[in-house]
Amino acid sequence: MDGSDVKSFNPSGAGEVNCQVSEGPWEQFHLEPQDDGTYAIASINFPGVYLRMDGTGLSEDNPGEGVVNCQFGVGPWEKFKISKGKGPFTGLTIESAHFPNVFLKMDSSSCSTFNGLGCGKVSCVWGASFEPPLDESFEILPPPNIS
Repeated sequence: MDGSDVKSFNPSGAGEVNCQVSEGPWEQFHLEPQDDGTYAIASINFPGVYLRMDGTGLSEDNPGEGVVNCQFGVGPWEKFKISKGKGPFTGLTIESAHFPNVFLKMDSSSCSTFNGLGCGKVSCVWGASFEPPLDESFEILPPPNIS
């Protein structure tokens, strides 16, 4: 998450969210529990910057991809439900609280070595796939206490 230019609220969000091969300060986050039982995903490297998901227009009839970027502060588009997968699916899903059934998706298939600009694509999609390659499956360490 590159929130280096995110200094104040922007209605369309700002910054960039993509993938990286190795972990560094831009790949570290803190889950902040919200009063409504959801979580905000805060950048550790960029204080006050949060993951933002825009699922506008996504539906079963239009499952395309929505925008994932950053926002300064927490509003409705920066709140997420984190759930365990179904059946043999063992990862966690990250679903928008504001856009029900819209899930975070990370495609790192084009990433093979460290790239200072990042690689791959992070977006959001209608519905979580429980079939490989499991682009909507995440491992969070340490794992949150999800019931």
